Amino acid sequence: MSENTDRILAAVDAGTEQTVELLQELLRAPSVNPWFGDPAEISGEQAVQDVFERLLRELGADEIDVWEPNADDLAHRADGPGYYPGRDFTGRPNVVARFTGTNPDAPALMIQGHCDVVSVGSLWTEDPFGGERKDGKIFGRGAVDMKGGMAAALGAIAALKEAGVQLQGDLIVASVADEEAGGMGTLALVDRGYIATAGTIVPEATNLNIAPLCRGILWGEVTLHGRAGHIELERRPWQEDGAVDAIDYGQRLLNAISERNAEWAVDPIKNHKYIPIPCQIKVAQLDAGEFPTTYASSCKITFNAQYLPVQKDANGLGSIVKKELEDLFNGFVTGDQWFDEHPPTINWLVDADCGETADTEPVVTQTLKAALEVGLDSELQGCMSHTDMGLMIDSGSPTINFGPGHMGIAHQADEHIYEKDLAAATKVFAITIADLCG
Repeated sequence: MSENTDRILAAVDAGTEQTVELLQELLRAPSVNPWFGDPAEISGEQAVQDVFERLLRELGADEIDVWEPNADDLAHRADGPGYYPGRDFTGRPNVVARFTGTNPDAPALMIQGHCDVVSVGSLWTEDPFGGERKDGKIFGRGAVDMKGGMAAALGAIAALKEAGVQLQGDLIVASVADEEAGGMGTLALVDRGYIATAGTIVPEATNLNIAPLCRGILWGEVTLHGRAGHIELERRPWQEDGAVDAIDYGQRLLNAISERNAEWAVDPIKNHKYIPIPCQIKVAQLDAGEFPTTYASSCKITFNAQYLPVQKDANGLGSIVKKELEDLFNGFVTGDQWFDEHPPTINWLVDADCGETADTEPVVTQTLKAALEVGLDSELQGCMSHTDMGLMIDSGSPTINFGPGHMGIAHQADEHIYEKDLAAATKVFAITIADLCG
């Protein structure tokens, strides 16, 4: 390692406790996205964004921009990723800081992360907003997704400052709202003109791997229609006002989904070298029936389907896969007059875009190099879930995901991150920022 690298790593080690405390402060500021959960626990992002703003000022940011996105102002982007009409951002600001480099002609690097978290849920044994520290772990909603990654990035900036490193290119740090419900905060960021040509690092939990790819995610509901009737009696033909069992259609659709998933599992267009599992149609919720004595008049299946950049449409969204799913939902039953006259109702909830950066881009190669330099066994591996990287790539910034923690622990009770992973990520961020900003 070079003398500069040794000095940077020494500064990271010296600031380890400070980085842990920084993460604890972020976790203690609830920021549940209003899209989720019981209204009693919804907090919005304001409290944690106030913490980010203060921390960025303390780190010496030269400019700080704080604003609440406005859906009407973003309507000109309605055909692309991240737009949801009428979404309310009152008390849900974006925060962007700029650390100005010494060379105005040098390309800028961006650290771009989200501050919102999903709802808490049940079965916690630790305070979800306590930032408790136990057995080498730090607990709290958002520890993995993704306050841990943002804390590592801020800890890296503090270490670079302590080590006396002067960056040539600008460093931009963005903390956005609303990623957990589709990414409109990032859309507002891009629309405001924040672009980093040297690259963008999204500190999502990647288990310390470098992810130049994320999948797109479609959330939807398909409702199958029947007619209620006494369940204990012999059914008359529906043409004679007999009952029609929507759950029967639901069972048949579940079978059809399983068959389609088997096809997707071996379809090259549903697989990628950096993703260990294929795209699938995952059933997440079932809602059917009214009473134990009655055939169900409706059966609603809520699903999550993934897609890869190769199937992005011209607007950067998943309409190609939507059409594929709509054909499946409308065509899994044939020769059935009731079904033909009462076709499924399909309601699309979220289309969260995907993205891919060439693995030859410096933001990919330099981050991987830094990880290996500090002794990690990191590799290139894509994100199986959605991140905000697609919008950043489409804006002209080569983008990766990199951060501490395993995404399998995110969104769970007792979400936690290991202190050793937080420290390792801080080292990688510090070296990478120094390399890419010159």
